[in-house]
Amino acid sequence: METALSLTNIEPTFGSSDRARTVFERPLVHPPLIPDFVRRAKQVFVSTDNRFGAAARLLSALWREEQKLPIGAFIVGTKGDTRRIKLGSRISPAAARAGANFMTSDVTALAKAELLFREPGSVWDEERLWTNLLSSQALTVNLWAPMAFDLHLASAVWQTLLPGFVHSVTRIRFEHSPGRFQENYFGDGTAFDVLAEIVTPEGEPGFVAAEIKFVEEMLAPAARHRDRYDETTRESGLYLDPEDPLLRRPGFEQLRREHVMAQLMVDKGVASRGKFITIVPRLNRRAVASGAIYAAELHDPSGDTQHDDGRERVGFEAFTLEAVIRTIAEAGEAEYASLLWARYCDFHRVVRHVMETIVTTPTANDFNLAKTETAEDA
Repeated sequence: METALSLTNIEPTFGSSDRARTVFERPLVHPPLIPDFVRRAKQVFVSTDNRFGAAARLLSALWREEQKLPIGAFIVGTKGDTRRIKLGSRISPAAARAGANFMTSDVTALAKAELLFREPGSVWDEERLWTNLLSSQALTVNLWAPMAFDLHLASAVWQTLLPGFVHSVTRIRFEHSPGRFQENYFGDGTAFDVLAEIVTPEGEPGFVAAEIKFVEEMLAPAARHRDRYDETTRESGLYLDPEDPLLRRPGFEQLRREHVMAQLMVDKGVASRGKFITIVPRLNRRAVASGAIYAAELHDPSGDTQHDDGRERVGFEAFTLEAVIRTIAEAGEAEYASLLWARYCDFHRVVRHVMETIVTTPTANDFNLAKTETAEDA
């Protein structure tokens, strides 16, 4: 599905050598480094973006333009002294009200229903959900919606991705916590982005708990420390060294909390088996690396072995967004998967746009414009 890059419009810049064609048609190893003047031209320059974030922001703007959606804005400044700055990765309030951040009208209806019937205490950033094209919550709804609508599709997808663990998917829940603010869990609001209730091949009730990231760098501030976090981490039996400081670092701390919560679900008999997974873009290298580093902290990431006391172990697996979308296509939703790919994964489109933009050498001024305002929540 990751199509080769066409050089039709940019060959004069590089010549027609086989070497040039090979370089620009091969699968991307890392995101392109986009010149600032290209980002500014599409109104997507945010100085705090890393390389992947900048590429994803530009891709979202190209998608927005293709969909003919009006540009949105974000607010900068302090109360009483604010102003709106247009940003290409945002859509206008009118477009947001029409549900344009979601792939289809059915998905928009699902998002509305999830908000209407959300679990008490669940956290939805509604402004980002409706207006921000980089929202991971919007990605979560867009990605899982076809599986929520069609449990046969969901079963086929997760039978493929987790063979030997999933026989069928019976329900999909968004922003779910088994024990929000309950002291026998953490006493806080920790929740999974998605919980898929399943039946294992052995006929046991189980679940797949998912954390989904898009442009996030796994550097979000850690939750306020609670002694209960340390206590349950030690009791979980998941970690080679439950006292390892890495498990308390930003990003890893969230994975630890959610994985331990999944283990608590099994320990308390909510389900017989469980799997905790992450889904992140392949080119979000920090998020991908975080998953690999986290897995190295575990006794048995596969979850195939029981704990010493006979408890079932909740395994961990990191998936790329691309792998999940490809599997959705192979399971029968190729058209919808293509829409997802074009919006979230087609970074060759970003490369094409950049190369076509710099066919003529830009002037020095293009590379030396003064910095614009930034926003942490852009």
